[in-house]
Amino acid sequence: MFKKKSAIQISIEGIKEKSLEVPTILIKHWKEISLSALALIVALIGTIAYVAAIKKAEDVSAKYEAALEKIHQKNKKLNSTQLETQQDILEAKKSFMKIDSTIQSINGKMKKRGINTKLAFANTGGPTEIDEENIALLSEYYENLLANVEKKMASIPLGKPHNGAITSRFGYRVNPFTRRGREMHSGVDFRGRMGEPIRVTADGVVTFAGYEGEYGYVVKVKHQHGYETRYAHLVRTQVKKGQRVDVGTVVGLLGNTGRSTGPHLHYEILKDNKKINPEKYFEL
Repeated sequence: MFKKKSAIQISIEGIKEKSLEVPTILIKHWKEISLSALALIVALIGTIAYVAAIKKAEDVSAKYEAALEKIHQKNKKLNSTQLETQQDILEAKKSFMKIDSTIQSINGKMKKRGINTKLAFANTGGPTEIDEENIALLSEYYENLLANVEKKMASIPLGKPHNGAITSRFGYRVNPFTRRGREMHSGVDFRGRMGEPIRVTADGVVTFAGYEGEYGYVVKVKHQHGYETRYAHLVRTQVKKGQRVDVGTVVGLLGNTGRSTGPHLHYEILKDNKKINPEKYFEL
């Protein structure tokens, strides 16, 4: 088919003419061949463009799916955070309710002892709402409230000044010296060893520290809310008049001075200058 050839003269100005032989069939059908080549080129370009479009579409689709996945994860995390927040708020509300219940219990027990603590705010009301926005304010409220509880409890003579066994309770008893008749015992006696530390049961100010008749060496401490405590029969006092003491401070050492049958501590509590039973204050 391509053996039969025809000569083509190529003439370029300034250059000697040249003769080029090509298959005759190409000359006869050059239009058809040109159109076929053009169609092939167009098809090739179209194919390349189509493949590029598909690749781009796949990339866009992948990016879109990745973006959707990120949004999904964020929504999932947000929903989880919201659920955790709701659970935290619910737990906080339960804790606050427990605190309220405890405070009411403390008020009731203190009232039975003649102590009007008023640990909760009076003359208040309104709807009870706990959400993420006001939980910080509510926490601050309870923090201040419990700080107030701590402050008031520190100034009330609770607990024991010494851990020894009780040898004589508050009230009428047989005279320990004559073993006859009855006498009023205005405090509680604790057995102990000479020199053991005696600790104050509440914050206060020392109003007396020295020797006083039947008390022997005694320390008297004034507290808030009309309370006073006395620690008698000491071998030695450890504080001075006018000194401010915190709960747990050692005010003296156990002894056998004054009207005493042996080493022990005589402990008194006064409320508004009236002697009361200290045992009511040994536990809350």
